[in-house]
Amino acid sequence: MPYVLGVHLGATVTTAATARRNGGRWTATAPVPLATSGPVVPTVLCKVQDGSFVAGEAAARQEVSHHEWVARGFTGRLGDDLPLVVGSDFVPAQRLVAAMIEWVSDTVTQRQGHPPEHIAVAHSSTWGPHRVHLVQQALAQLGLTDVTLIPEPTAVALDYASKQRVEEQHPLVVANIGGSGFDATVLRRRQRTFEVVGSPLTSDHPSGQDLDDALFELVGEQFSTQLGALDASDVNQRATLAQLRAECVRAKEALSHQAGVSMWVDLPGVRTEFAISRARYEQLARPHLERVPELISQAVQSASLRPDDVDTVLLAGGTARTPLLKELVSDRLQAPPLVDVAPELTAAGGAALAAQQVLSTDTDRGAVAETSVLMRVEGFDAVDDVDDEPEPVERPPIEVEPLPIEPPDEARAKRMKIIKLVVAVLLVAVGIVITVMTKDHSITGVVELFK
Repeated sequence: MPYVLGVHLGATVTTAATARRNGGRWTATAPVPLATSGPVVPTVLCKVQDGSFVAGEAAARQEVSHHEWVARGFTGRLGDDLPLVVGSDFVPAQRLVAAMIEWVSDTVTQRQGHPPEHIAVAHSSTWGPHRVHLVQQALAQLGLTDVTLIPEPTAVALDYASKQRVEEQHPLVVANIGGSGFDATVLRRRQRTFEVVGSPLTSDHPSGQDLDDALFELVGEQFSTQLGALDASDVNQRATLAQLRAECVRAKEALSHQAGVSMWVDLPGVRTEFAISRARYEQLARPHLERVPELISQAVQSASLRPDDVDTVLLAGGTARTPLLKELVSDRLQAPPLVDVAPELTAAGGAALAAQQVLSTDTDRGAVAETSVLMRVEGFDAVDDVDDEPEPVERPPIEVEPLPIEPPDEARAKRMKIIKLVVAVLLVAVGIVITVMTKDHSITGVVELFK
């Protein structure tokens, strides 16, 4: 059955969702398991011996023993002049972004048995036209030309609008606490589209990693002697440290719906369980989460709106499940925030809806499920004005469309050839003059030359 693919490329984790075409209509979006553990995989790449990349859990497992060949955090480096060092190679951030998207596409293609009709990728709200263009170029070099890029807040709003009716001109706020930062964006429903109002607000804090760090520091206080004895240069002890960090992440996620949890601590000289209650965790998390309502208010003000003008606040990202966060936002904004059952998957679902709308607009306008909406997408229809663009690489079974390249300007080439000839003649003449001057040691030789 034909389908479209939505990808959410987060700074720390990546997710995917599909929507299937059933006759003249579309089915609801559904998350795609990208790993044996579920639909969420780390946004991590590892370069292997043949020059290709593995991603997700397989790449993360290599970080302990071959960390120099592992790349993470590259979505935030997009647009930097300096490339990232991966092993012995220098790799631009856009090449890594494209490789991650390609890996997701290939993984889903293998599961489904055939490639998607269209791909849409939800990306950071900080990406402007320049960064989007860089990614489009990198994707085209991999043979992926049929890709739409949309901002993550728009994808979240699109997913919400597929489940709940949104009135015309209705403003809403999308607040996302990602693994490496926070962003809040005000959007407004206009006809069947969403438009950004004001400027998206972004901050490095709070983040999911801040909460992981808080738990890790708590454990460190209890087992400071054992942690201090670890040798970071030893592979096995680095693996021990990584496992403890993973336990903190697991505990944070469990405390969003459990009253308490026990973490397994396996350190040199000690193997035990460390229990932590939700109340203690919330004490650690409160200083970080208290910033969220204030940042949301600032985003609303940037849109020239009053707090009471916005009664819909969508919280996205896995941290949105934290009961304390919902309580803090509700108390400050006087409106209970809305949190999806799986807030970490909403952007991928919205991206899949954007992909189906692109297809429906092009091929079967009107034959769309009632819950879907049309939206503008940010990106380029084709890659133009690109000098020396490599030929697309054939990568079956994904269809490759030829990259449009402007024909060479023959008149300009002819003019350049004439200019080069004139310059060459002038250089020869100057050389003769200098030779004569050198031979006669005066200007007399030059004068005699032109008599």
